[in-house]
Amino acid sequence: MRRFAVSSALLALALAAACPAQGQEEQQLQTLQQQLEGGKANEARIAAEIAAAVKAQDEVAAKLAAIAQQVQAQEAVVAQSEAELGKLKESRVTILAALGEKQDVLSELLAGLQRLEQNPPPALVVQPGDILAALRGAMLLGTIVPELQGEAEALTAKLDQLKDIEATITLRKNEVAQELARLAGERADLGTLVAQKRSLVSQGNADLESERKRMAELASKAKSLQQLLTKLSDARQKQQAQAAEDQRRREQQEALLRQPKLAFADARGKLTFPAQGQIVRRFGEPDGVGGTTQGVMIATRGGAQVTAPADGKVEFAGSFRSYGQMVILNPGGGYRVLLSGMDKLTASVGEFLRAGEPVGEMGSGPASVTLFGEVVQDGRPVLYIEFRDGTEAIDSGPWWIGGLKEARG
Repeated sequence: MRRFAVSSALLALALAAACPAQGQEEQQLQTLQQQLEGGKANEARIAAEIAAAVKAQDEVAAKLAAIAQQVQAQEAVVAQSEAELGKLKESRVTILAALGEKQDVLSELLAGLQRLEQNPPPALVVQPGDILAALRGAMLLGTIVPELQGEAEALTAKLDQLKDIEATITLRKNEVAQELARLAGERADLGTLVAQKRSLVSQGNADLESERKRMAELASKAKSLQQLLTKLSDARQKQQAQAAEDQRRREQQEALLRQPKLAFADARGKLTFPAQGQIVRRFGEPDGVGGTTQGVMIATRGGAQVTAPADGKVEFAGSFRSYGQMVILNPGGGYRVLLSGMDKLTASVGEFLRAGEPVGEMGSGPASVTLFGEVVQDGRPVLYIEFRDGTEAIDSGPWWIGGLKEARG
């Protein structure tokens, strides 16, 4: 029985030693699961950042398209202005060519006009000899000067108009050039922004791929660890099942070992007295106080060994009132065997004893035992033996070898 208890303790220690290792694995798995949860949150955050970057990229692309349309519209205005400028330049060339054809005549006329302006012709009455020349000059000037003057005025108007148009076109070209430069700057800035957004999207995709790879590694590790834990758990369950089965078998074996080899009712005439000594009082004899004795009293030598008279389980072991050290043995079948008056016990509660196993020792001094009002005076230690069937005391005489003769082995 003690060997079974030791085996149970060793198995319990083995299971306890396995538990810390599994506990560490479970803690690692919990850590991995927490990391996986954090990774999912990071993955969602990165995906949100990528979506925001893509949206920002689309907004920038729309701005670039709008700016491109503005640039194209400005380029159309510039092209139209340049076309008008080209036509005006052609008109100026035509006018200048026409003026070039009349350059000699106009030069003489203009020179004459200048001379006339500087030296106006004299009055006819002052220089009669130049009357014909004056008349001819006047007639010539009269026919040419209005025509020349009209052409000069028209040319002057054309030249002024051309000059105004050239100035306007030049100013417009400068404004368009400035606008194109500004738009080009905005385009460059937006291009830089687009590059940044694309870089952000690219980096976000890289981060997302890295996070997913890390998540896959963690999941793989967690899966392996989970498999390990499952194996450990299965092994532990098998160990526990085996331990339970071993415990059941041990209990069955112990139950078999705890079964009396002979039913107590069938042990009549086969029991040995639990101690060597002299029977000083028997069941049913007067107790000296008006009653009868409920058991058997044996006067023993000092320190005598007391043994179990039959197979049975110890239900009580200890001091009880004036009975001294007492043991109550359950031999089965509803019977009880009470042994009291001892000085020292070796049996323990719950222990199953075979007939002949020690239960205690007697003292060394004279006995003064009070049992249910019965007083026994003797100079020797006295062991009291009582058999009960249920709650009723019975005569133990039929169970002893040789009946109630001297308690001698």
